[in-house]
Amino acid sequence: SVKELSLPVRLDPPSLEVVSAQHYVAQGGAEAVVYRVGESSVRDGVRAGARFFPGFPLPGGGARDRFALFAVPYDQSDAAQVALEASDDVGNTARRTFVDKFFARPPHKDTIALTQQFMEKVVPEIRAQTPDLPDKGGLLENYLEINGDLRRRNAQELVDLARRSQPRFLWSGPFLPLHNGQVMAAFADRRTYTWEGREVDHQDHLGFDLASVKSAPVPASNQGLVVLARCCGLCGNTVIVDHGYGLMTLYAHLSAI
Repeated sequence: SVKELSLPVRLDPPSLEVVSAQHYVAQGGAEAVVYRVGESSVRDGVRAGARFFPGFPLPGGGARDRFALFAVPYDQSDAAQVALEASDDVGNTARRTFVDKFFARPPHKDTIALTQQFMEKVVPEIRAQTPDLPDKGGLLENYLEINGDLRRRNAQELVDLARRSQPRFLWSGPFLPLHNGQVMAAFADRRTYTWEGREVDHQDHLGFDLASVKSAPVPASNQGLVVLARCCGLCGNTVIVDHGYGLMTLYAHLSAI
């Protein structure tokens, strides 16, 4: 006996067209791109190395018009690794590079000397707020656990939180910096930590340290939805505001929430 079954075979990826122009991005910076996908696309966005920034329907655009907010990772210096992607339901993927100008900005290097007084202050406070953190048996050992493993756990929590961002604009107008805030440490500083004259750790500082007067009010930089307000490991008292479409702001090391 013979039975015939006809199955469609699709080998062509979805069409993908860049609509916006003049995409000037810096290493460690962020931008937006507008593009158009074909009808077979079921997943699209910007691939930047190992990171993927999903696209969304363009407000006021056509049925296949999309846009994405994306960042160039601070540790990625190759602009060719930043590209639009659109995939269909069987995995055919179209890829288009679109960066017009790329500005390499290697991370700034900094050295921080750890002191007994500093660690005696911060280690017990963080451990008290993180009961599942294992005791490594010593002040320095516990600090390195906080600065390493807990830092990575906190970073993954932020990634997971960003995936639940509202697919709509929650902000309006420009984003405002902290009033009278002085930048004391820049984003993506590559830090070397020393203890008694020897190197004990290396970490990347993924934020801005802003100085103001003690207990100064910290306003949100724009409108949005509060998605986290609690002690968050290495960040201490933390508030995170979702502004929509994957864009969030984080306010850490607060004396109070």
